Amino acid sequence: MNMKERELLEKLKNNMGDLLDGLQVVEIRTDAPPGSKKHDFRADLVATVKVGNKSKELIFEVKHRGYPRELEEGVQTLSKLTENRPELVPVLVVPFISETGRRQVRDRGINFIDLSGDVYIAFDNVLIHKTSAGNEYTYKKEGINIFSDKASLIVRELVSKSEAYHTVRTLAENASVSVGWASEVLNELKERGYLDKKPRRGCKIRRMENLLDDWAGQYTFLGKNSIRSFFIKAMSLDEMFALFKDSGASQQIEYALTVHAGAHLVAPFVQYNECHLYVRGRKDFGRQVDHLVDALQLTEPHAGGNFHVARPYYEHGAFHDLRIIEGLKVASDIQLYLDLARFPIRGTEQAEKILGHSGLRDSNSW
Repeated sequence: MNMKERELLEKLKNNMGDLLDGLQVVEIRTDAPPGSKKHDFRADLVATVKVGNKSKELIFEVKHRGYPRELEEGVQTLSKLTENRPELVPVLVVPFISETGRRQVRDRGINFIDLSGDVYIAFDNVLIHKTSAGNEYTYKKEGINIFSDKASLIVRELVSKSEAYHTVRTLAENASVSVGWASEVLNELKERGYLDKKPRRGCKIRRMENLLDDWAGQYTFLGKNSIRSFFIKAMSLDEMFALFKDSGASQQIEYALTVHAGAHLVAPFVQYNECHLYVRGRKDFGRQVDHLVDALQLTEPHAGGNFHVARPYYEHGAFHDLRIIEGLKVASDIQLYLDLARFPIRGTEQAEKILGHSGLRDSNSW
């Protein structure tokens, strides 16, 4: 057990009562064999709890990260520890676990706790199921940030061409980055369990849905982008699109429709009459916005608005795989999913629709 896992173990012990939702904790033992001391295997932590007149042992395996590689290792360890021992309750403990990770762990018959407050423990007639608002646990920086603008260009290439194997050089060329930088990103992806490498064939993405979940957990459209809001005299997205095209503005600025406006043209599901679009260019962003204001006769309200112009956090990535639909430029399915996944107004529903429509959903196997 490394230092981070020991820290997690201490936090688990100190918060055991709250996490177990009032179950009576009779005894806690660390680095201990469950049940009889005759057993030669040891769990990171064993907690004896009382349910009515009966006692039950929960055995905990602690991992310092909740990425697929650590989840797989933890599930395998707990499966071995509880093999032919149905009286034991296996629990995986990580700092944070994504929605896809939770589902995969549960499907393997393993319970989980994370330090953001997500809990799923089911045994006998007991069910503890808590869901937190989001990732409140911050990882200390390890390696490079694979979700930064520059690194994400490699990730976007891999995800958008998920069936193919790629060489480092080809990825670097397609993403317009150096071979050295591409190699660093690929090494970090492999370390986290997101990359499959084959000798002489190259590499391809794996556990794509886990990856997108983790990415969306670290990004929000409203939190990461600089947004200016206006009012446009139109009642629906279709009316806004018509004005946008008729004014000529769509031909004179570099933009990409996103959030519900982009989804409306790709896989409509939610009725939402506000338009969001990215405008490219840090240096001339203001000039392009001024052009939009003049062309569309936009007004700036004291609050709210129905036409929102964003200077993208992903200066390059937001325009990766741009496509034209009905004469309008639309962000990629990857970017639409990221922008919608944690968008407060029906974003999750529309993000799921994009996920199913686009082929970004993969199997849940490890």
